[in-house]
Parts: sequence; C-alpha cells; structure tokens
Amino acid sequence: MLSVLHAIQQPGLTRVHLDQLASLARATPAAMAGYAVNVVIAVIAFHGLVPGAELAAWAAMSLAICSFVGIRSIRRGFLKRQSPAPGPESPLRDAKCALLFGLLLGLPWAIMASRWAGVLHGDSELILMALAVGMAASGSILLAPIPAVAVIYATTILLPLALKCIFVLGHQYVVLGALALSFLVFLYGLIATTGRLFLERLEAVARLEETIAALSEAREKTERVAMTDGLTGIANRRAFMARLNALNSRSSATMAYSIFYIDLDRFKSVNDALGHGVGDALLKAVAVRIGNLVRQEDLVARLGGDEFVIVAQNICERAFASSLAERLVMSLSEPYSLEGQKVQIGACVGVALASESGVGGEQLLKQADLAMFAAKGAGRGMYCIFEADMQRSAEEHRVLELGLRAALLNDGFELYYQPIRNLETNMITSFECQVRWRHPLRGLLTPAQFLATAIDIGIAEDIGNWVIMEACRQAAQWPSDVPVGINMSSLRVGFGNIAASVEKALKATGFPAPRLELEIEVTEASLMHADHETIESLRRLKDIGVSIALDDFGTGYSSLGYLVKFPFNRIKIDRLFVSQLGHSAQSELIVRSIAELANRLNCTVVAEGIETDEQRQHLLALNVSHGQGALLGAPLSAVETASLLASEATALARSA
Repeated sequence: MLSVLHAIQQPGLTRVHLDQLASLARATPAAMAGYAVNVVIAVIAFHGLVPGAELAAWAAMSLAICSFVGIRSIRRGFLKRQSPAPGPESPLRDAKCALLFGLLLGLPWAIMASRWAGVLHGDSELILMALAVGMAASGSILLAPIPAVAVIYATTILLPLALKCIFVLGHQYVVLGALALSFLVFLYGLIATTGRLFLERLEAVARLEETIAALSEAREKTERVAMTDGLTGIANRRAFMARLNALNSRSSATMAYSIFYIDLDRFKSVNDALGHGVGDALLKAVAVRIGNLVRQEDLVARLGGDEFVIVAQNICERAFASSLAERLVMSLSEPYSLEGQKVQIGACVGVALASESGVGGEQLLKQADLAMFAAKGAGRGMYCIFEADMQRSAEEHRVLELGLRAALLNDGFELYYQPIRNLETNMITSFECQVRWRHPLRGLLTPAQFLATAIDIGIAEDIGNWVIMEACRQAAQWPSDVPVGINMSSLRVGFGNIAASVEKALKATGFPAPRLELEIEVTEASLMHADHETIESLRRLKDIGVSIALDDFGTGYSSLGYLVKFPFNRIKIDRLFVSQLGHSAQSELIVRSIAELANRLNCTVVAEGIETDEQRQHLLALNVSHGQGALLGAPLSAVETASLLASEATALARSA
C-alpha cells in the first residue's frame, strides 16, 4: 500500500504520480456528489429496518466524510489555479492524503455491510449487498489511476463483508461471502489493468513530448547550420536574404548600407583544369580574403558557385564604396598558393547603395547584380556602382528576357535526368527530371540562374508545362518499369493548373500515369494559399495514378500539418541533413524520424545529395531505402540517360 509513497520520492516518477493525483482530483467533486446520493438512498431504503439513531449516525459520518473530501478537492483546485506551482513536498503529502481518504471513504460502507448483513431480510438485504458491491466497484474504477488507493478502498468495503458471511452468519451465507471475495479479486485485477494502462498512456505522452522537444532542438540547430555555407564557412544565401529583409524592415532614414556583388573571373577554367579540390580550396581562400577586408558588423555570404556578396553597414557615399570595391578587386586578383599550385584569378564587383536608390532587399541585390554585369562587360578586374539610368543594365535584363522567350519558342531548354537508386542493391528505380537553359553566351544554366527572371516576366508556368510535356515524351522511350519525377519546386507552376497540364501531356505522349511523379516543395506561403481547388487538383492527379512527392522535407516551413492536407506518396529528405550524417546526432535523429514518419504514412523515402559511401551506409542504417546524389549518378542528358538504361539492362541480363 505504501509503494505509491516510495515511488513519489523517486525524481524520475514524480511527473507520472502528479498526473495520477491530478486525474483523481479532477473527478473527486462529481464522485463525492454521487457518494452523497448513495448515502441518501441507503437511508431511505433502511429507514425503519435498523435503529434510527444508528442509521442517523452512519449517515452523518458518511456525509461528513464525503463533504470534507469534496470541499477540500474544490478548494485545492481553486488554489492551484491561482498558484499553479506546487511546493516540493506536495506530491508526497497528496499521496498520503489519497491513501487516507480511500480508507475513510470505504469505512462507512464497510460498517454498513458488516454491521447490517444478516440483520436485514429479503429485498432490503439485496439492496444492502448491491450498494456495497456497487460502491466498491465504482470507487475502484475512479481510484484506479492510483492502484494502492483503489485497493485500500475496495478491500475496506468488501473484505469485512466477506469474512462475516463466511465465518459468522452461517452456511447459508458462505456462497455470498465467496462471491464477495471473488469479486474483490476481480476488482484487484481490474485496478491493476486500469492503473497500468493509465501509466502507459502517461509514459507515451512523456516520450512524445521528449521526442518533440528533441526534434525542436534539432531543428533549431539545423537552422543555424542551414545559415552557413558548407564549403567556405561564411554565410549562405539564406542568411544573406535574412539580413537584407531585416535591413529592409527599417525606416528609409536608416538605410545606410550597401551591397557588393562579387563574381570571380576565370574560376571555371581553374576548376576544370586543376580539379574540384583546388576549386574548393580557391573558394575558401577567396572567402578569407573578403572577410579580412570588411568590418565585424558587415556580412559576407556566398550565393553559390563563384558568386559572393557583402552587406556593408554605414556605407552610403560613393567614395567609401569605391575604396572598398577597389581593395576587393586588388586583393582577389593577387596569386593564390593552393595544394602546391600557383593560381591567379580576378574578380568583378557590382555595388548598389541603398541610400541612393531608396530601395532595399531583393531590389537592391538586383541592382548590385546588374552593376556587376556592367563591370564584367567593361572588362576583367573592374567594379561598377549602379546608376539609375544605367543603359547596360537595362539592356542586359532585356536581352535575358528576350533570350528566355526565344528559348521557350525554339526549344532552347534541355532536360537532364538524375538517377534515383536503391541504396542496398544500387539498382536504378527512377529518375528526377531537371530543366536547363543552354544560354548562347553563359552556357548551360540551372533553374536558379534564370527562373527568377522567368517568374518576373510571367513565363515560369509556360516553362513548367513544357517540362511536363517533354519529360513524358522522352521517358516514354525508356523501359516500361522506369518512372520519372519532375521537380516542380522551382518551376512554380500554379498548383491549380498542374492536373490539366499533366493530363494533356499523358494523353499526347501515351506515357502511363503511374510512371509519373511530381515533386513539390510546400512552403508557408504556398500552404497559406492552399485553397480547396489546389488540394482537389492534387487529389485529381492521384486519382489518375500520378504520384506526389514532398521535396526538401525538413527545411523551411516546420509545421507537419501539410502532411494531412496533401496526398503525398514519397518524401524526399533534404541534402542538408544527409551532409551532416556522421557528424551531427541531431541530423541522424531527424532522418530517422522522417523515415519512421514516412513508413507510418505509407510513403517511400528518398535521401538527396548523397556524396559518399559513408552517407549511404548511414542512411541504410536509418531505414532509408532510396537516394540520389553525386555518389549514385550525376544528372544526364536524355541521350546519356537512354544509354545508361541500356547498359544497366545489359548488365542485369548478363548477371541473370
């Protein structure tokens, strides 16, 4: 009986027993009202059958006990609402009170049953037995969250009655006593089962809360990692945009900052001639040199590739901006010694001053970008400050716009396919389709390099529709068991138009719907605008057999609510978490949790950005079965993809 007291003294179990006591306290006022009603029923039933004084004393004792317990529970509940933090002694004290009250509440019914059993006859004795058994059963269920209290209560009522029936009242009551003992044993089992279920529920809730807390902490740490460029250790595009947005939220009077957009000259030649190792070392060295030229309050970020940016605080005059730009060009043009190789490159710098243009954020970044292109047009190792009437910048934007429109009309876009493989067998299970633009001057461009302009001029959706049609046409020539996934995250095709575009492409090409998968990225903005029509469009796609994949899961919008709103077939784990495997316990926890979540939702899982065999082994250990990345195959043209499929089919036939 005292086990509950010992358990409460253990720090690890305090939370569980506090919940037990709280559950009991919430039900006590209503239970005491029912207790009082049963006392009144007993008084009415036994009036005139037992001495009046004895019945009155019993009723007074019963009502006094239940009134005291009920009023005390209501009062303590009110005080806890006023001051919710309990003292250090309250769990143990409340447990002792619960044991005492269990004994006191059972005592009147024990007295009634043992005192008047054998005295009453006929229906009155049946009522007596029914009240005793009913009070024992109902009270035991109520008190079951604290098994020790429930056992005391039931034993107090039924054990004296059973003993009297067996040993005092004679053989005609032996069966009744045995039944009382049997029912008491049954109640013990019910109390134990109910108490165990209560504890299991509390423990499950506690584990869930711990998991959520761990995931929240891991997400916060991952967010911090996500603000850093993995190669150079400086800020990345995400951190840079966050700084711009923060500066842009201030009043125009405080816009005393400038953006320096840096593009390296001859970097691609060095990277191609000396290898990616030297190229990566060069980017790190460039980041260090830039960092040495700026102040602590300035932000240096790498946007991607060989492009860097600086947010320079308190630079609002051209003289200071020109001075920093000159020093950047000179420093970055000095020779580098990398892995035994002497390397020399250059840099062009575009500058945009917020104080001059009166704009901030992405608009200011675009101005710096345009100024950088103007500098590159003037020759290598140059810098240029953005001018409002800069004709070259306007012409550059116009040329880019015309080039995109021409590419859309004249098949200037190309599709590349990156294989997705089974991590255990290395067999190709599908391909992810990625669009490229073969620019006449800048070469093969990724969506990140031209889609912003396409969105600005309103042709991004047209490009997306072209990709859907062309991917279905090309994939129709593949073996019949190879699906293709189209990454719609960056194409930004209107969700409401996807179903119509897909149905048109499937009909025109004869490509089977089950072999097509659409990858989308759900952001907070898209979720806010996810109206009924959008969700129905996605469901329409599933109805015709198309699969829906959630791209870059784990980053961006943190809510899991969209897993309910959107009918996904596959979840793709963002490359950020894959890159941290083996180095971050938090990333492993997140990947394992995503894999388990996907399994429960009947979704397959694909890990993105696998670059090493160590990462592949980690993913297999975390129950991730599929992946893509440099280790498993780079994006290939349509011709190269067909050749790869043919060679793999030949190899498979030989092995068979």
